[in-house]
Amino acid sequence: MHNGLKENAAEIFKSAIEAVEPSVAVKRALARDKNTLQVGNRSYDLGQYQKIYVIAFGKASVPMAKALDEILYDLPLQGLAITKYGLGGQLERIEVYEAAHPVPDENSLKAGQMVKEILSKAGEDDLVIFLISGGGSSLFALPRKDVSFKEFVKLHEALLTSGATIKEINTVRKHLSTVKGGGLARMAFPAQSISLVLSDVVGDPLDVVASGPTVPDSSTFEDFNDIVERYHITLLPSISRLLEDGLNGLVEETLKAGNPVFDICYNKLIGTNCIALDAAAKKASQMGYNTLLLSSYITGESKEIAKVFSALGRNELLHAKPMSRPSCILAGGETTVAVKNGGKGGRCQEMALSFAIEAEGLEDILFLAAGTDGIDGPTDAAGAFADGDSVEKGSMKGLDARSMLNSHDSYNFFDGIGDLHKIGQTGTNVMDIYILLVE
Repeated sequence: MHNGLKENAAEIFKSAIEAVEPSVAVKRALARDKNTLQVGNRSYDLGQYQKIYVIAFGKASVPMAKALDEILYDLPLQGLAITKYGLGGQLERIEVYEAAHPVPDENSLKAGQMVKEILSKAGEDDLVIFLISGGGSSLFALPRKDVSFKEFVKLHEALLTSGATIKEINTVRKHLSTVKGGGLARMAFPAQSISLVLSDVVGDPLDVVASGPTVPDSSTFEDFNDIVERYHITLLPSISRLLEDGLNGLVEETLKAGNPVFDICYNKLIGTNCIALDAAAKKASQMGYNTLLLSSYITGESKEIAKVFSALGRNELLHAKPMSRPSCILAGGETTVAVKNGGKGGRCQEMALSFAIEAEGLEDILFLAAGTDGIDGPTDAAGAFADGDSVEKGSMKGLDARSMLNSHDSYNFFDGIGDLHKIGQTGTNVMDIYILLVE
């Protein structure tokens, strides 16, 4: 592997991460002048509130909560920050609680109960500030009353390996939960609320990020039914009964637009994949690359998307198009992997391995696919580097790239050739970044 390209890709990726660092995003979004807090186009008189409650959830919840605590240092503040195991820490006035991701566990259930208890105290003279980031859908959970938590967890596991998109997965989650699909906005009412959101979803739809807990939901039980049928997911008894009751109008839908709870709930997007990509493009240009930002809307099957990047690389090598070399093509999004048999890896590592196979034998080209949270699937790597030599390097170590792609064992392939990109958990999450460099 061309070490210079590898180092350059790592630097470009690092710039993307720094641009969406959670505390930076919160401080960029809030402007305080004495007792006036400006959030987007809204102004809040902080002197009129008896109490300010903070509910933070997602992989970025702790640094987001810390930044807010610093901004409101002299005001009565209390609340809860729910984050993934290993991302916790201590905050002075806000309790930190760890739970599981991407599948909820008992701590996720307990966190949901804690949120419900805190919000039950909020009245019309109080302000609730929600700090929302990727991972929030699993980190706190409060299933509808008659849904078995064990079955709730099993359905999450099935959805995550089905090949369903995050929008589809969260449509199901919203209909299983009392806190998603506008549920938190209802719990906070009649208190005024502000939601600051770091998006980990393609296109940044607020009703999908963390399953849209503070915004209206347009999806229905019919959509829920279509998704489980499309991906051939077998529902266990309590969830099957819920869906049947929902289809028959016997169970309340998620909160829809026009509900009065949303009149006093303001949502502000503060960090996105686009912001990260813009920073990466700026860094690449400074390093001397002719840079193209392709899209932040990349979705689809990981191994198929890799073929597109390989084709772009070939075009650059052979025709110097769409731009002259050295070139850097950037994109972002969130792909999927339909897991049929069980190796170790994640969607970014799978994309890199597919790219390595498609680009076999090419020189002066490198591809990095990595998650901005520093975690790709259930692994300790953000993603992986791939180039035209990767397949041969694997073969020399007894690793068959094609076989390992078929068994979704990309982690062990790249671990074997020393090309995993390990940066640790970043504390932020705005989907994935894809970097193609051509010398």
